[in-house]
Amino acid sequence: MRINRTVKKIMLSVLGIAVLLFGILVYHIASMKPVENANIQISRIDFDKPFDSISSIDIQKKLHEIKGVKSEIIVKRNVVVYFHDNNIADSKKIYDELMTKGNYKAERFLLPANLAQKQVCPVMKKDSYKYKFSKFIQGIFN
Repeated sequence: MRINRTVKKIMLSVLGIAVLLFGILVYHIASMKPVENANIQISRIDFDKPFDSISSIDIQKKLHEIKGVKSEIIVKRNVVVYFHDNNIADSKKIYDELMTKGNYKAERFLLPANLAQKQVCPVMKKDSYKYKFSKFIQGIFN
């Protein structure tokens, strides 16, 4: 009889810990805030010849004038990489506007079709149970 009591205590303890951990998980999912930079995208423009220091400053200045471009602009050799807000402007609009501001020979970098269709979030796949559970919990509390 003593073994039955010990087994019951162990089972209740394990069940209590499982319920406690599940509660913490649900609280964590429910209290998550939306991602702040969810609309920020990185884009690239390839130019035909490398920049010198003056032209690199000039291209950064012209990109900063375009609405939607963030302050992070990287100019290396003949490549410009910049961050922009998807809700304000897409990469084509920014490219077109930059080309009207100066006489440049450049082309927009486009991902190959097989890479463009890949999911970018390495944490959760949309058809996984983790994703569906998280969406369910967020739907209850939000």
